[in-house]
Amino acid sequence: MFKLTNNNLSTKTINQYRTDRAYGCYTRNCLELEIWPAVAASVRYVVFADLDQMHKANERYGYVSVDKRIRTAINTGREMDIAVARWYSGDELVFIVPEGPRSGNPIAFCERIQSRLQKQGLSATFGVVEIRGYETKNPKQAVNRAARLVQKAKKNGLWASIQAEKKLIPASTPTTVQPVSLSNLLGRLAAFLTGLIY
Repeated sequence: MFKLTNNNLSTKTINQYRTDRAYGCYTRNCLELEIWPAVAASVRYVVFADLDQMHKANERYGYVSVDKRIRTAINTGREMDIAVARWYSGDELVFIVPEGPRSGNPIAFCERIQSRLQKQGLSATFGVVEIRGYETKNPKQAVNRAARLVQKAKKNGLWASIQAEKKLIPASTPTTVQPVSLSNLLGRLAAFLTGLIY
């Protein structure tokens, strides 16, 4: 089999393999093989984000526009120490958040990304986990734990929410951050009016 080396590839080509062209973030291979080994010791949280209803978004805005909207929303230029990569498919992203004063509250970080997505007419369901010691060799296990939180949330109808391990949630913070839908508002109004009548 033909074997590629750095001698066969230009710097431009290598950088293209490292960068996802649609979203302008890292590729999964780059995150796993280059970034993670370099920063694993300082990583504190892994965030898995699954963009909601991508098929409908593509129909509504068009593929190119959706890519641009996602690129704008996930740009972590103001948080340079946070890396983001496209994971299995176009609607899955992984953020790695390091230890340190800038890492802050991972829930607040997800809320910032969610706010940016919503400004672009999109949303995502997030799963947040704290790295365990044995996971520093490879990000897959932590990513899988975070992805399971997202899968469970979507199965239960908790779209556009932020799911986190219980130990990461401050006492004053709800375990699920959900958007307020029209049906939810109508349900609350009906309950309130029922209470007034009876």
